[in-house]
Amino acid sequence: MKKIKVGGVPEHFNYPWHYGIENHYFSKENINIDWQDIKGGSGAMCKMLENDELDLALVLTEGIVKHIHSGSKAKIVQQYVKSPLIWGVHCSNHFYKQQKSFEQANFARSRVGSGSHIMAFVHAEQNNYRLEEENFITVGNIDGAVEGFNNKSADLLLWEKFMTQPLIDAGKMRRIGECISPWPCFVLVASEKFISENNKYITPISETIIMAAETVMKKQNTVKEISERYKLELNQVEQWYSIVEWQTSDWISSKMLNNVVTTLTRVGLLQEQLKPENMCLKNAKLY
Repeated sequence: MKKIKVGGVPEHFNYPWHYGIENHYFSKENINIDWQDIKGGSGAMCKMLENDELDLALVLTEGIVKHIHSGSKAKIVQQYVKSPLIWGVHCSNHFYKQQKSFEQANFARSRVGSGSHIMAFVHAEQNNYRLEEENFITVGNIDGAVEGFNNKSADLLLWEKFMTQPLIDAGKMRRIGECISPWPCFVLVASEKFISENNKYITPISETIIMAAETVMKKQNTVKEISERYKLELNQVEQWYSIVEWQTSDWISSKMLNNVVTTLTRVGLLQEQLKPENMCLKNAKLY
């Protein structure tokens, strides 16, 4: 059985992978998925792909586009979640009381090029303010952001809305707005080494996760299972589930990728513009 190292954020978006693993979908294809929860998010996963610590990863679309433009040889295999991500705009209690402008604020980001970093620029563009590198403090993950809020080194954080709800309920941060990503949120990405040495496994993995996602979306108790697995309130998961949709084909939208590139260029995060076929697997299905 072929062991394949797959990484993803420890969030509800990756439930179909756990469902597929636990119900032996992959083992039927003679594949052993070695799943790793990556709390550091897309920035950490991109580095792990480069260091061959991961074979495949579920990465934010904007994160991998930025990473590939920075010289990475990793490639997009297919879209994974076709709905956009709703980012909560969160602030510390001290920032909420001071009411400083966003341009004066310190934004927490997990890593350079992470979703929390890139989407801060997108939020700035959508709300007519400017950010510079000096606005950011690197915190590693959500725990680091909470620590930054506590010691007043960080003021603001963009993070997935529903995963931060327990922290808001506990009074550790406030949500003062939302920012919806202008594209589908997650894609499946393969490392250069995995593509070179294990290309034959990509299609069976792709077909298997599509099948798992289709099954999960048809099951009646999916919301309850996600609530229990990720320790989220049932009503919160119901709200999230009503607007999320996993990809059920292996096609990738060229228009979508061009939109990401254009947006990141406009906000000053890219200096060149690669074509979709240069960011995707050689035989990827682009439309």
